[in-house]
Amino acid sequence: MNDRDEVRKYPLAEALPPEQLKAEAAELDRLAQARPWSKLFGYFKLGGPGFLGAATTLGAGTLTAAMLSGAAFGYKTLWMIWLSMGLGMFMMAASARFTCRGGFRVIVEQNRFHGLIVGSLMTGLVGTAAVAVIFNFGQYSIGTHLIESLAPMLGFEFPRQVNWILFMAVTGYLTLSYGRGKRGIAIVESFMKLAIGVMLVCFGICLALVGVDWGALLRGAFVPWLPSGVEGVDLFVASSAAAIGVMDWVLFQYAGLARGWGRKHETLARVDIVFGLFLPFVLVNFLVMAVFAGTLHQVGITPETAPELASSLAPLLGSTWSAVLFYIAFLAVPISTTVGMGIAGAIAIHEAFGWTPDTGSWRWKVCALLPQIGFLAVWYPRPVWLVIAIAAFLSLATNIVGWSFYLLLNDRRLLGEDRSKSYFWNLGIMLQLTLLNCVAIVYVFNRIGWWIR
Repeated sequence: MNDRDEVRKYPLAEALPPEQLKAEAAELDRLAQARPWSKLFGYFKLGGPGFLGAATTLGAGTLTAAMLSGAAFGYKTLWMIWLSMGLGMFMMAASARFTCRGGFRVIVEQNRFHGLIVGSLMTGLVGTAAVAVIFNFGQYSIGTHLIESLAPMLGFEFPRQVNWILFMAVTGYLTLSYGRGKRGIAIVESFMKLAIGVMLVCFGICLALVGVDWGALLRGAFVPWLPSGVEGVDLFVASSAAAIGVMDWVLFQYAGLARGWGRKHETLARVDIVFGLFLPFVLVNFLVMAVFAGTLHQVGITPETAPELASSLAPLLGSTWSAVLFYIAFLAVPISTTVGMGIAGAIAIHEAFGWTPDTGSWRWKVCALLPQIGFLAVWYPRPVWLVIAIAAFLSLATNIVGWSFYLLLNDRRLLGEDRSKSYFWNLGIMLQLTLLNCVAIVYVFNRIGWWIR
């Protein structure tokens, strides 16, 4: 058995017992011959990196965009959710190929083939680590507000200036659990599955209480529509950029390596991408947009921030417990995203500097907890100029890193006969990269007044 048949090149995978890897490979052989439903259930149990990616991607920014869209435009922009995430599946499949058939660490190979600026800097430090740190301010801002709003419904006060300690304790524990052998990885991935389940169930109950205009929902899901002018561009940018980016590509690839995935796991990886990442992302966004379309949009209330949106919605849900369910579902979003960002940031920083990722070391712990600096958002929100600067850098990083991934996927020297031979696959990646880069540039130009309005 060669290196590409059993992936053991990433140090975190070395913590997994060899007998576990062999047992999982045997189970995959059995599932290959199983009936469709048994196969799907088996893949669901074995999956994990896809759910980790979904829980990380379903962050404060994503849910805020969905809430604002539902409140302002009703069901009309549902189509953007599945389109933007659907295009992202092509690049996620490339990450799966790098893991399962290549068996390599993508940032290491980027450094070798495309240089340190592309690999360590743009992929590791800018596209992943910087995103984890800066965007986690938003997770803390919304998370602590939700805890503060939820507490009185349960009979006590818990202000955000204090409850950030609880938020940090929970997310910090889960983040540091990842990589501690089979049990640590299982704890984190199980929590991510649970978080997504909580979102789906609780948001689903809220939607059932609100009611659904099925005709409007179906039209919104399949008939493209955008408001005119800058507002439409901003909305399209927010939905597209919130779906899939550099962090998601890197996190899925390295999470698969940490699980010891090899050649036999590629079908599992693709199923995990669809059922662990695509469907949860689309369904949660659909539910949130539909809840706000059936409430705030109907009465013409359009708050401008997530806390204002949540506060405006709660009285419209009816009973206190309905509002509690909404807050619990919403709280699962920043908690799971903070955990995912901490893991992704630690991986990226270690790869960028060529450090061995020892999850028991102080260096790993510091890197994994670096995004926790977002607790400062409890007192100091992010300045507008910083958001614009980060958006500009991310646009550049997405474009450079994306084309680097594309070239690696088609490189005979790296993948040999396992390189992409599909025109459809390559076209899908090119469409995603073109979309992400163009809309991000337009967004930045709008913010600094360089675009014709």
